[in-house]
Amino acid sequence: MSILKVKLENGILAENFKFGMQKIMPLPVRYGSNYDAIEDREFFAYLTTLGGGLVNGDEVSQSVEFKNTKGAIRSQSNQKVYKGNSKLKTKLSVDNSSVLVFHNDANIFYPNSNFYSQTKLFANKNAKFFYMDGGYIGYANGEFSANMNFRLYVDGKITLNDTFFYNYNRSHLNSLLNHEYFYTIFIREELNLPNIQTEKLKAYTSIMGGNIIVRIASDDNDIAIGYIERIKKEFLQKNKMTLISAS
Repeated sequence: MSILKVKLENGILAENFKFGMQKIMPLPVRYGSNYDAIEDREFFAYLTTLGGGLVNGDEVSQSVEFKNTKGAIRSQSNQKVYKGNSKLKTKLSVDNSSVLVFHNDANIFYPNSNFYSQTKLFANKNAKFFYMDGGYIGYANGEFSANMNFRLYVDGKITLNDTFFYNYNRSHLNSLLNHEYFYTIFIREELNLPNIQTEKLKAYTSIMGGNIIVRIASDDNDIAIGYIERIKKEFLQKNKMTLISAS
């Protein structure tokens, strides 16, 4: 069992408890600046693990709280999900004066892996966030199981319950249009994001309760990530963030 509990307050890492493989690695956002003199502080960090991926029996619990903080947290690399059962639980909290970017690189599924993840994001009404998660199915050749659940609570009330579920049935992947990379982005901000449908990239946008949902499928991860980074850049600019390390 790995546990990570992090609290950011006023742009500073106020709490950092870790047990097991997970840890957070902060990096400077504005090199050469006097951080104490900056009024609008921003935070950036990688989520790292000491292991090579999730194996049978692994359970990870991570919690991140933002209070009066603008910042980004992203995985250091793609998380490999190997044969066997593994679980990842994430809790995110964002208050009215905070902006959160939480970037998960695609989980890489291997044959006979059984992956369960649940993310609960608690946001105040005026909070802003950009959350993404996804996967790569190419190595597994359809021989894997995944249940990836995202729940959004706004002012304590559940407003969104989204699940990607696949269980060893190749036909269940038809919604990906035979593409091997998939991502889902949840955004709380006013952005104008048109749908895209090309041979190598599909991106479809919907809006629920003031929250934007973008579903992406692609053959080429570089193309998919390039599109995602453009959305992220627009989100950062809308919230007057300079995060040069966020991509």
